[in-house]
Amino acid sequence: MKILLILIALIPLRARAALNNPIGYDDIYSFLTALLELATYIAFPIIVLFIVYVGFLFVTAQGKPEAIQKAQKYFFWAIVGALIVLGAQALAYAIEATVQNL
Repeated sequence: MKILLILIALIPLRARAALNNPIGYDDIYSFLTALLELATYIAFPIIVLFIVYVGFLFVTAQGKPEAIQKAQKYFFWAIVGALIVLGAQALAYAIEATVQNL
């Protein structure tokens, strides 16, 4: 009976030792920081390529008002996307600095 109680008492210790962190980050802050950096590294090359494409649209518009308006609209939304990505990163850095100062 005593051996059974000892084994039952040791089961939680063994179960706790077997748990691993599948994400690889110790806290949610470092995970979210890495996720934001990954999103930034993916988004900026896409934005740059999109702006190059908008430049191509401007060049091939050849003075057609409809094509120029389309290129202007695409350029506007490319800039809005870039500002959203930059704003998210700036907001994250501002929150990080505020929390560290507390």
